[in-house]
Amino acid sequence: MTSQPPAPMYRTPYPFSTRLFYATKLYLIKFVIKIFLRVVNLPGIRKKEHQPTFTKVYPVQPSLRHRVFFPKTYKSGDVLLPLYLNLHGGGFALFEPVADDEFCADFCNKNNVLVISLNYPLAPANRYPKPVYALVDVVEAVLEDESLPIDRKKVTIGGSSAGANLSLACIQDPTLQGKIGGLVALYPPCDMSTSTSVAMASRPANAGKDMLESGADMFNWGFFTDDQNLKDPQLSPKYADRTKLPPKLYIVGCDFDLLCKGSEIMAKKFASVGHGKRTGTHDCWEQNGVKWERVIGEEHAFDRVLGSGEVKARRLKIRTELYASVAEFSFREVYV
Repeated sequence: MTSQPPAPMYRTPYPFSTRLFYATKLYLIKFVIKIFLRVVNLPGIRKKEHQPTFTKVYPVQPSLRHRVFFPKTYKSGDVLLPLYLNLHGGGFALFEPVADDEFCADFCNKNNVLVISLNYPLAPANRYPKPVYALVDVVEAVLEDESLPIDRKKVTIGGSSAGANLSLACIQDPTLQGKIGGLVALYPPCDMSTSTSVAMASRPANAGKDMLESGADMFNWGFFTDDQNLKDPQLSPKYADRTKLPPKLYIVGCDFDLLCKGSEIMAKKFASVGHGKRTGTHDCWEQNGVKWERVIGEEHAFDRVLGSGEVKARRLKIRTELYASVAEFSFREVYV
């Protein structure tokens, strides 16, 4: 779909006191999470089966170390493997690839796929578009890496939350056009021009509290500056040209998440390009290479923030089904 770009839109600058509060809070959270990740990654704490096969740095972005997962059954000389590139979430400012080790290791071994958990520079020290440019460099380096047994005709990129947004952003770069067959976006922020209050109003009446409500504006402050056009398609992929995205898209929203409605609108926009008929249900459908799924009754990042007791058991079941669906979609639509 090629159309005229929307009129630019900019946020109202925050007063100094608000900027100071956001900066103090965000850097404090970053510090705590950094310590937490160091502790849980100590030998004997993190499960051995979730560790990557090795880590790797590419000269094009020497400050970024990536985690590479080979299937345990893989032997040198085996057939080339499909590739899944994973981008972690964290509001563009938090966490590291190690946070997604469990997902990457399990997805790799259950599906015989080579998984690389990509690192990217974090906000607020690295505001948009720096992380996007860095990821373009890294993805290109991975695809050109002859030491990896990759079937370059079978490549999917994906991520959760901020990682989903950055997947949708970097893939629009001319350098990567035609090189990625599929994209998986789990509960992505896809329209920075929609205010938190408007997004909150789009949720079901029984949704309860939203984990993003109190932090969304802080993360947005950290990720982009006041003079940034909020409708830039690489910042807000809802405005992207469908032809600049991979031919196969799997977009997932969480029913009680303030980001869900925006993700659904984006999915419908991309699915409208073409003449195929929609198949499926109201909450899970496919059309013109796009699959949309709404996870009923769940919150943002439910698959990572599991809770306890019955809630944990329910979320683990849904998570298992969702990840299996991601694999099924990838093998049916991309790894063919």
